[in-house]
Amino acid sequence: MHVTIDNIFAFLILILIIVTFMGYIIPSAYLSFTTVREHQLEEIAQSIMDKILLSPGVPENWGNVQVVGSENSLRAFGLQKAYGEPYELDVDKVLRIVSVNTSTTRTLPSYVRISPDVMARLLGLGIDYGFSIRITPALNISVKTVGYYTFKNGRGVGHGQLTVPCRLEVTVATPDGRPALGANVTGLFIFMSVRGGAGKDFCYVNSSYLPPQKTDWRGETMLDFTPLLSSIDNELMNKVLRKSCSSIVIYADYYGIKAVNSSLLATDADNILGGTVVDNYLVLEHEAGEELEFLAPPAAIHLSKEVALANPPYYVYLSDFEDVTRGESGQILNNGRFNIRVYELANVVDDDVSLILMPIKYRGSFLLACFFRAPSNVICQRGAVSGNIKTSVLERVVRIGSFHYIVEVRVWRWAEG
Repeated sequence: MHVTIDNIFAFLILILIIVTFMGYIIPSAYLSFTTVREHQLEEIAQSIMDKILLSPGVPENWGNVQVVGSENSLRAFGLQKAYGEPYELDVDKVLRIVSVNTSTTRTLPSYVRISPDVMARLLGLGIDYGFSIRITPALNISVKTVGYYTFKNGRGVGHGQLTVPCRLEVTVATPDGRPALGANVTGLFIFMSVRGGAGKDFCYVNSSYLPPQKTDWRGETMLDFTPLLSSIDNELMNKVLRKSCSSIVIYADYYGIKAVNSSLLATDADNILGGTVVDNYLVLEHEAGEELEFLAPPAAIHLSKEVALANPPYYVYLSDFEDVTRGESGQILNNGRFNIRVYELANVVDDDVSLILMPIKYRGSFLLACFFRAPSNVICQRGAVSGNIKTSVLERVVRIGSFHYIVEVRVWRWAEG
């Protein structure tokens, strides 16, 4: 009897030892396995970021649509500017990967974009992985209107006094939301107007910049463009101001970190059209369901065969353009479709150009086409990641033209949870 009890007791002790051993070994092994997989994910993310930021791709100048008309001609992917410095990106390459529309950064037509699936294949990511690329300015710049200027001149039949923003409160913050104390801020104000006189309509572009002003402890400073608007008011004597558009380009320098922000302040145009830019081409697309019939032939009548290009921090220049929708560029950008208009600029578009304005007149209506070129919030994503999927996130400061941006790369493995 005692022998049986001793055997049972020994057996229970053995079971307890085995359970304790398994309870220790299995979690340790799982933790080790998980750590290895997470480390592998980090290595993959680092490899992807290096390829994106330190390689120009093949061909090296694939941002040029004349070189690579579609994603099928791209043999290797990378955003680095050809012959540029490390972490210097090509603005045209960046604009061609945008896959999500935001308030100022729009996607190019699908047959010009480089899709996330093609990017994943060229980067060596299989179907088991998802990724996203996000590019945002290295400084957060916001603008608030705090004062207005009312024109005394320029009134005609059916036209009242025009009121436009003149005093702007600019706030600059670091990416983590802290005020950028002591940042140098320059404002480039652009006033585009349609004026009538002697039976004809003419488009004018007036611009002015203010010398750099430092932000206070809240990261704020005030810009006043009243003198510019007052001088324009004097120009409107005996003229009719039909339509106008006020826009601002803010340039900030925070101890060598430079960023730009472009925005429309006010306009009374009959309609505002959003376009996209790639290389030296402006693209206006006719979306299904939108009443943009004027984009189809015959073309809209342009007030002037020029567009205004804002090149911060100091100047605005004009460029002639040509409608080439059915010409050589149409072979590439239009791809046999007739829902877009393509305009080729005569002058080279500088890397720092952040805003392009094109005035249009069609059947008595005055329209404004806006092209926001500076990447304000570029998003390129393959699939979506849920909250319980482990991701590897890497960030790096880069330069596009003269301005600094933060590139965030996320990589995740679908099978993980």
